[in-house]
Amino acid sequence: MKPPPELPLLRPLLSRRHLSSSSADAAAATELLGALSGTPSPDAARDLAALLRRLGRRGLASALSSLPSPLPAASALRLLHHLITSAPASATAASPSSSHDHDLDLLSPRVSAFLLPSLVADRSTLPSARRLIKRLLHLHPVQTAAAAVADASSTPSSDLLINTCVTSSARGSLRLAVDAFHVLSSRRASPSVKTCNALLEALARTGNLGATCKVFDEMRDCKTVTPNGYSYTSMIKALCKVGKVDDGFKILSDLIHAGLQQSAGAVPYNLLMDALCKSGRVDEAIRLKGRMEESRVAPSMVTFGILINGLKRSDRFGEVGALLREMEGLGITPNEVICNELIDWHCRKGHFTEAIRLFDEMVSKEMKSTAVTYNLIARALCKEGEMERAERILEEMLSTGMTIHSGLFNSVVAGLLQRTGRLESVVRLISEMVKRGMKPNDALMTACTKQLCQGRRHQEAVGIWLKMLEKGLCINIATSNALIHGLCEGKNMKGATEVLRTMVNKGMELDNITYNIMIQGCCKDSKIEEALKLRDDMIRKGFKPDAYMFNSIIHAYCDLGKMEEALHLLGQMKIEGVQPDVVSYGTIIDGYCKAKDIQKANEYLNELMACGLKPNAVIYNALIGGYGRNGNISGAIGVLDTMESIGIQPTNVTYCSLMHWMCHAGLVDEAKTMFEQSRKNSIEVGVVGYTIMIQGLCKIGKMDEAMNYFEEMRSRSIPPNKITYTTLMYAYCKSGNNEEASKLFDEMVSSGIVPDNVSYNTLVTGFSQVDSLDKAIEKAAEISSIMTQNDCLDNVLVNRITTPWCEKEVASSE
Repeated sequence: MKPPPELPLLRPLLSRRHLSSSSADAAAATELLGALSGTPSPDAARDLAALLRRLGRRGLASALSSLPSPLPAASALRLLHHLITSAPASATAASPSSSHDHDLDLLSPRVSAFLLPSLVADRSTLPSARRLIKRLLHLHPVQTAAAAVADASSTPSSDLLINTCVTSSARGSLRLAVDAFHVLSSRRASPSVKTCNALLEALARTGNLGATCKVFDEMRDCKTVTPNGYSYTSMIKALCKVGKVDDGFKILSDLIHAGLQQSAGAVPYNLLMDALCKSGRVDEAIRLKGRMEESRVAPSMVTFGILINGLKRSDRFGEVGALLREMEGLGITPNEVICNELIDWHCRKGHFTEAIRLFDEMVSKEMKSTAVTYNLIARALCKEGEMERAERILEEMLSTGMTIHSGLFNSVVAGLLQRTGRLESVVRLISEMVKRGMKPNDALMTACTKQLCQGRRHQEAVGIWLKMLEKGLCINIATSNALIHGLCEGKNMKGATEVLRTMVNKGMELDNITYNIMIQGCCKDSKIEEALKLRDDMIRKGFKPDAYMFNSIIHAYCDLGKMEEALHLLGQMKIEGVQPDVVSYGTIIDGYCKAKDIQKANEYLNELMACGLKPNAVIYNALIGGYGRNGNISGAIGVLDTMESIGIQPTNVTYCSLMHWMCHAGLVDEAKTMFEQSRKNSIEVGVVGYTIMIQGLCKIGKMDEAMNYFEEMRSRSIPPNKITYTTLMYAYCKSGNNEEASKLFDEMVSSGIVPDNVSYNTLVTGFSQVDSLDKAIEKAAEISSIMTQNDCLDNVLVNRITTPWCEKEVASSE
C-alpha cells in the first residue's frame, strides 16, 4: 500500500518547522559555547546548569551537533565535569538505572560521542576521555557504546574504545573489544591499523583463533583499514600457537603477495621456523630460512637462535658449527640467548670444560649473562669440581638479586660438602635457601646435618632444623634422625630430647630408627630407666622392638656389670620372637670377660655357635681380654690360634690386646715377638701398639729399647700421642733423668698436643722427688704459664697425682 500523497499546503509548513529547529539548535549551540568559554565562577556554573536543564538530553545533543567544529578540549572537559557531578547517583551505580534516571542523566551516549573527539585530541584531557569510555561501557551495552563512538566519526575515539577494552584486566574485556570492533567496522568507523594489530596480538596471545581470524578477515574486507606486515605477522603467530603451521604458511604467501615481506622483515619467518622446530620439522625450518634469503629478507639473531635451539632439541648439535660460521660471515655475534643454548647443550652432554670456556668468552666480551647462564655454568663448575669458583658465581648471583634455582643451591652445597668440607659456606648457603623458602634436598640436608654434628657444631644443625620448621618446610625423617643421633653421640641428651619433643608437638612422624637412636643415647649415658620408658612408648606407638634396641640395652647393662639383667633381656628377646644376633651374644660374652668370668663367656660362645651364628674377630678379641684379665696368657694365645685355624683374620686390636696383657704379666719378650708377628702379617698396630711396647719396656727399666720403639714410630710417620709422651716422661723422671723428661714435655707441646693433668703432674712430681724444692716450684710456674695458654683451669700443684697414668690404667684393668 502506497503512502498518501503529501498535501501541497503541508510542505511549506514542514520546511518552516525544519528551518526553525535548525535555527534554535544553532542558537543553543552558540549559547552553550559562550557559557563554556567564560571564566569559571559560581554564577557561571549556575547559568550553565540552568541552560542544560532547559536544553535536556536531546537539546544538548542537538546543540553539540550544530557546532561548526568540535568543542575546544578545555570546554569539553568543563562540560564533562559538570555533567558527571550533576548526574543522578544511580547513573554511576553497578545496577542498571531506571528510564527516569536515564532521562535525568544528560551525559547520554550521543553526548559522550560528541565530547570524545575533543578530549582525545589533547594529551592533557586524554585520561578524562578514557574515564568517559569506561563510563559508557559501564552504563550501556557495548553495542550502544560502540555505535555512539562510531557516530563521532573519530578514529582516535575508536582507538581509545578498543584499547580500553584490550588493556582492561576485567573478565571478558577482550570479548567486549571484539564486539566493539565489529560494530565500528560495520559503521565504517574502524580503528587505526595499529589498534587493530594490538587487538590481533592480544587475541593471538590467548589462543582464541576463531576471534583472531574474524578480526583479521574483517580488516582485509573493510575499506577503511588495510592490514600491514604486523597484522599478517600477528595472524601467523596465532596460527602457530595452536599448531596450525601449514595455515601459517598460507598467510605468509598472502603477505608476500601483498608486497609486505620487506616491511614485515624476519619476524613472520622466525615464527614459522620456531613452530617447525618445536614440532620436530627442523629440515623444513632450515629450508624456510633459504626461502627467506631468496626473498631478500636478511636472517636475524633470532633466526639463528631458533635454528640452533631446534638442532639442539633434535640432538643434531654437530650442525650448529655451520650456522655459527654463517653468523660470523654476516657479522652477527651470538648473543646471550644463543650462548645459553650452547652452554646448556654442552652441559647436558657433559662437555663442562667447553661450557666453561664459552662462559669465559662471554665475560671477556662483556656480554650480559642471564640467570639461566649463571645457573648452568655454576652447575658445570660443580661437576668439574671447581667449587671455589662455583661458590663465587653463586655469591655474585645473590648480590645482584638474580633468580637462583633450588637445584643450583643443592649442587653447590653438595659439592662443598663432598669436595671441600667447608661447613661455614654450607651453613650460610643452606640458611639462605631456608630464608627464601626453598627446601634443601633431603639427602643433602641429612648429609649436612651429619657433618655438622661430626664437627661438634650441633647448635648450628639444630638452628637450621628449627628454621626449616618455622618456614613450614617439610623435613625428612632421616634428617631428624641424623640430628638426634648427632646430639646423642655428642653426649647432649637434653638437646636430643628437645628435638624429639618438638617432633611430637609438630605432629612429625617418628619411626623405629628414631626410638632406637634415643634408646642407644640413653644407654650410653647410663640412663637405662629412661631407655626402658622409651622402649615402652615405642611399643605403645605400634613399633615392634628389634635386635638393635635390645642390643643397646643389653650393652648398657653389661657396661654396668649387671649381667643378670642383661641375661633377662636376652631371654625376653627370644620370647618376643626377636632372634639374638652376633652382636647380642658378643655383648654378653664381652660383659662376662670384663667380669673375669671366662667360663660363662665360653658357654655363651658355644650357644652362639649352636644357633648357627659365626663368631667374629670382635668376639675373639673380647675373649683374649677375658683370659688376659685372669692372667691366663696361654689361654689368650690359644684364642689367637683358634682364630687363625678357622680363617678369621686377627686385627690390630687382637695383637694390641695380647701385647698389653703380656707386658702386664711381665712377658715383655713375648710381647715383642707378638709385635713382630703383627708386622709379618702386615697388620699395623699403630700408635697404640708402639705405646704398649714402650710402657712394657719402661716398666722393666729398658729405656734404651723403649726409645728405639719411640724413634721407630716417628721414622714411620706414626705420631706419638699424649700417653706415649707421658709414659716416657714418667720413666725418665723415675730414673732421675729430669732433663730428658723436660725435653719430651717441650716436644709434646711444640707438636700441638695439649698436655693434661697427668702429663703436668708427672713432670712436677718428678722434679719434686728428685730436684730441690726451688727447682720444683720453678718448673711448676713454667707449666702453669703453659696451662694458662691452653685454657687449662686445673692447678697442678693442688691434687697432685703421684701414680702415673700407665700404672692407673693397668690397675683399672685388673
